[in-house]
Amino acid sequence: MPKSTDQRLSRRGFVRSAGALAAIAALPPGARGAKAAPKAVELANERRDELIELLVRMIRVQSLSGESAAEAQGIVSQYLSDLPYRIDESADRPSHYDSHPEFMPPNPPGDGPFVNIVGWPEGTRAGNHAMFSHIDTHSIDPGWQTKPLEPVIRGNRMYGLGTSDDKGGVAAMLVAAAVLAETGSPLPVVMSLHGKGGGSRGSLPVFERLRGIDHGIDAVLYVHPAETGRGLADIKNAVQGIVDLELTVTGWRGPQMEIGSIDSSDWQTGGNAIEMSWRALERLRRSVFKDVLFNLGMIDGGDRIGSVAAKAATRFRLKFSGEHTWRGLLRSARDELASFAENLPDSDPAYAFSLEAVAYRTNPGEADWNAPVSRVLRNSIRDVTGRAPVAYPNHYAGDIRYPIRLLDVPAYGIGSVGGNFYGPNEWVDIDDLVQLVAVLIQTLSGWSELND
Repeated sequence: MPKSTDQRLSRRGFVRSAGALAAIAALPPGARGAKAAPKAVELANERRDELIELLVRMIRVQSLSGESAAEAQGIVSQYLSDLPYRIDESADRPSHYDSHPEFMPPNPPGDGPFVNIVGWPEGTRAGNHAMFSHIDTHSIDPGWQTKPLEPVIRGNRMYGLGTSDDKGGVAAMLVAAAVLAETGSPLPVVMSLHGKGGGSRGSLPVFERLRGIDHGIDAVLYVHPAETGRGLADIKNAVQGIVDLELTVTGWRGPQMEIGSIDSSDWQTGGNAIEMSWRALERLRRSVFKDVLFNLGMIDGGDRIGSVAAKAATRFRLKFSGEHTWRGLLRSARDELASFAENLPDSDPAYAFSLEAVAYRTNPGEADWNAPVSRVLRNSIRDVTGRAPVAYPNHYAGDIRYPIRLLDVPAYGIGSVGGNFYGPNEWVDIDDLVQLVAVLIQTLSGWSELND
């Protein structure tokens, strides 16, 4: 991958150069103060300018969801290359994984290839722990009050596309790795991936490859904030399973009794697709879906109100946890529909049923809240921020599911206070981003001590 002059700027160059900082507003005097806290806080605060400049440079390089992100990943690769890391770069295509049980079609569609970066600590291909973030961002939507690719600092907020979702996480992860390297601490595996739109562009292919090697990873941090916007107050330790399904039922209209009048058909001689859809859904809710959450979302039920509906399409969403998978629920529901259809009274014509996955399809995953690695993480957040975090288990399609399900290791998602995810005027709190670096340093050091 060719690298521009900017991309070849080393990590040490970030510290020496003030070019990017000169273009943004200076921070208020009080923003740099550090409260009494662990050594990790002091180390993170020493890297504050480097963290800001690194994030500024990444935001200025467009890497929208659905794009390769090659140029942005070049910045990541060069930064890690200045540390004791060996870089694995891949160009991944979602279509290679479309039959994988954890696959969800990317949104927006596209087959790349998409560039993903994995940094392995030098001297070994295995690291005891790992952290990852995603380099791709939301689209550029109308309504921005600043230039989305030109970061602006106002007060203690940095505005720009990807500041909180999730280039801020990438920057924090890289700076934390630099601190660990310079203090001689054990280094984690570091991954900058594609994570938006279902994870099939980056998280799925990378963690699937890890599954096939002796990776040595015991636990994973996903450096991405909970979508609540509360930053380090929330830890994502679980994601829900989701599948969106569409039930299509084809019925029929009876013969017209008046010439040229569809509505003259006797309703009793027709096969009402809407009514049969209700019956079929009630059967599914009493059987296959009895222990999952069901939400009926949309019904498209024909073209007129004076005749029975000859065709109806009903979209609904299931939320589930535990041992359920979306493929398993879909398979069982299809079997139940086939049994339901077989037991209907004979008619000519007969009803036809189909059930398809149409949008979200993702399996659940959960890491033990009380595991030793979880306690280290929670204590690190408490020590750095002064408050104990809480679990946020309500997210779905979260990328922590990949290490949980594919590597069978605990994974936890943490990030900084930010706002306006998935829309214009996205921002991140800079003080909180520095605290995130401190939490990463302290957590990974604590995890390493668990293995001593």
